[in-house]
Amino acid sequence: MRQPLRAALAVLPISCGGAATVPEQITPASSNYVAPSDQTIVAEEDSSFDGQALSILNNSSAAVVVTSVHVYDCENVASPCTIIRLRTPIGPGQRRRVAVIRPADPERGYSYKYRWTWAVGDR
Repeated sequence: MRQPLRAALAVLPISCGGAATVPEQITPASSNYVAPSDQTIVAEEDSSFDGQALSILNNSSAAVVVTSVHVYDCENVASPCTIIRLRTPIGPGQRRRVAVIRPADPERGYSYKYRWTWAVGDR
């Protein structure tokens, strides 16, 4: 897994008399960088006409890759309850559908649980 590179630039003021203005130094704390974490990479469920779409939203500043979705504790679910291996890239601020869960019998209710894994993506 790659870690994002962080660079800080320092500018030394050169003055020929008068007061020099020192530019604000860029630091990770003052930049708009949002690290990918379990709080910034989140799932959303959207009802569709025939089931529920599962999407992953990347609220971080880095690209990530969804590596798997595990659907389990299924009741009346059309597709098998299993681990779905993926390599789905999601850019910063983007949202991607990763699975659709449908009932086996549309006349009955259905239920399931899920979890997903992700990794920091390439730049």
